[in-house]
Amino acid sequence: MIEGSEIDIFAYLKPLFIENSKLSEIDIKTLKAYETTNYGMIGLIGLLINSKARILLGKKQVYYSDIQNWCNTIETTYEDLEVIADKYLDDSFEEEPEFILRKVMLEYPADSFEN
Repeated sequence: MIEGSEIDIFAYLKPLFIENSKLSEIDIKTLKAYETTNYGMIGLIGLLINSKARILLGKKQVYYSDIQNWCNTIETTYEDLEVIADKYLDDSFEEEPEFILRKVMLEYPADSFEN
C-alpha cells in the first residue's frame, strides 16, 4: 500500500479494482482502517474489500460516476442494512469504523429498501 495524499491513494487504488488485483492481508487490514469523508474513496475501498457498508455510501456519491456505477452493480438488500445496523448498535467496529456505519444508518433509513 502506498502512502501519500488521498488523491495519490485514490489513483493507486482505482487500477487495482479495474485490474481485479489480489490484495494482501496487510493491504486489506490497512483499507479497513482507512477513514475518509470522501464517498467516492469509501465506495472504491468497499469494492476492493467487499464491504457492503462502504459500497452503499459509494452509491450515494456523484463525483465519480464510474465508481458509483460499479457500486450500483453490487446488489444490496434490506438484510444487508440490518447486518450493518446490528454492527453499529453492538459497537462492532472491527470491519468498518463507526463513522462508516453511522453514515449508512443516516443515508439509508429502513424504509429506503423494499421488504
